[in-house]
Amino acid sequence: MKAIGIIHNPRSKKNMKHPYIQDALRDIVGGYGTIFAPSSFEELMEVTREIKKDRYEIVCVNGGDGTNHQIITRMISVYRDESMPLVAHLRGGTMNTISKALDGIDGSVAGIARKLVKHYREGRPFRTKTIRVLNVNGKYGFIFGTGLVSNLMDMYYEGGNPGPVKALQIIYKAIASAILGTEYIDRLFKPINAEVIIDGEKLGQRECLVVVGATIRNVGLNFRPMYRADELPDKVHVYAGTATAMDVIKKLRRLYVGHPPGIKSLTDTLARVVEIRSDSPIQYTIDGDMYEDTGITFSPGPVLRYIQG
Repeated sequence: MKAIGIIHNPRSKKNMKHPYIQDALRDIVGGYGTIFAPSSFEELMEVTREIKKDRYEIVCVNGGDGTNHQIITRMISVYRDESMPLVAHLRGGTMNTISKALDGIDGSVAGIARKLVKHYREGRPFRTKTIRVLNVNGKYGFIFGTGLVSNLMDMYYEGGNPGPVKALQIIYKAIASAILGTEYIDRLFKPINAEVIIDGEKLGQRECLVVVGATIRNVGLNFRPMYRADELPDKVHVYAGTATAMDVIKKLRRLYVGHPPGIKSLTDTLARVVEIRSDSPIQYTIDGDMYEDTGITFSPGPVLRYIQG
């Protein structure tokens, strides 16, 4: 059995700014583990198989939310029903939304790695959080969104330089656009046309502003709209339906602090299975990574254990 496997994403924005970090991590982990730097999804799958074969106890994610999503998707595929290693975020992403939502270890990439190795070397038990992930068409993550959510992500990635400042700029521009009646808000609030079925019950309309599901409360910039995300282990907190820009803007504070938004046209519920069916491909996001499909199904997935400290 080996101890710590660090999966380093050399293409994450933060890691590209600090190319020395891979060598620094190799020095930090020393004889307690291995640094893997897969350059493709195929290589990532091979790394995951090696981690299982050599019985690593901890898998460290050095990348952002998308990196974590890709890694846990392959871990769940490879391990299936077998017990999986502990997972730790090294906060190698731009926003690190998932790490914040899970109350992950604070600090720099190198600093967190040092803490982990020291903790392990001294034989102290880790403080962990057990959490269920989402299964979205056989891919795994914590936050699913289409409509308003995927429109927002499109605008976030457009032109490069994603980060907290750009995300806030989009929100401020949207508020100004809604008040002034400019076209910017129309792009953000462009609905999808699809049949949405929640636990066997169809929504009353096909034109839908948003469908979002999550197993964590914090979805970025410390917004905590998914206030029921951890209420029941076998269900996902879901919003689905329509709303105007002013409906959403008026409820921003409630969405930020994690209170029910109270928008009558928006279904706010817990669900076991959500299905979305459309005649044309719908864009959607899992933890910031973008996909497209005519049929989407999401539901509660397996349980993972993340290191908190």
